[in-house]
Amino acid sequence: MTKTGPSSPDGIRMVKHDFSASYNRDWPHSYLKAHLALDYIIPDRAKPVFLSIFDRYRSLRQKDRLKIIDIGCSYGINAALLRTDMSLDDLYAAYAAEDGPLAGRRSVDHRAFFESRSVGADLHIVGVDPSERAARYARSVGLVDAIVTTDLERTEPTVPEKRALEGADIIISTGSVGYATERTFARIYAAARISRPWVAAFVMHPYSYTDIATMLASHGLQSREVLAARQRRFSTAGEQHGLLEVMQERGFETRLERTTGYIYASFHLSALPDEMPDQRHRP
Repeated sequence: MTKTGPSSPDGIRMVKHDFSASYNRDWPHSYLKAHLALDYIIPDRAKPVFLSIFDRYRSLRQKDRLKIIDIGCSYGINAALLRTDMSLDDLYAAYAAEDGPLAGRRSVDHRAFFESRSVGADLHIVGVDPSERAARYARSVGLVDAIVTTDLERTEPTVPEKRALEGADIIISTGSVGYATERTFARIYAAARISRPWVAAFVMHPYSYTDIATMLASHGLQSREVLAARQRRFSTAGEQHGLLEVMQERGFETRLERTTGYIYASFHLSALPDEMPDQRHRP
């Protein structure tokens, strides 16, 4: 039975800000402007963490080119940052400024923009998101190499999608946990399990990684919470009150959210025990 109490995923979604009005359009401009208005910064905070994880993985597995699965890829924001030397502020300005190089709506121009700044040729990125128009934009401009748009909370990926997920090295996420539960992660991991990929996920408070970690443990992975980073500002006093109430119910420390006015996300790394970084090693 699906839980619907105040601290369940559905209950949390009732009090948190809803970005869905801008999430699945043909172009990302409204989506990025909505996020900029709340200083949504987690992809920027995640970039150096992911790059550090990639480097460690390359060293341990002796691989140069990595296949990255981005759960909740939306318009390819993580991919844009990982493939270029741009910051999230650079990306916001490119789309949102009136004279920004991505202010127009021509796929050929967007693709040329990202190709001219590409430094991520050693990454093959597969975007996973049921918001089909957002994911198709990311693929059309070359930010991701393949997409999976089946709703993996409800059903299995198609045969071509399973092939796209095969051989994954690292599965990442910066804002999908809560919408994507252990069901989505389990279906992705099952398709990729032969390569024993790592999972590197930022989980917005007050969502929990526990069920995902339990599922990954069945595949032999160990999970560790490493750090916390700012996700975005609270949209309203009502959202802050509601989410703080849920955090307290779930036993979260609320000091940062109470004092800064920002929602935070915890970073979790899941890897094989003999590949897990030492406690002293912070990505």
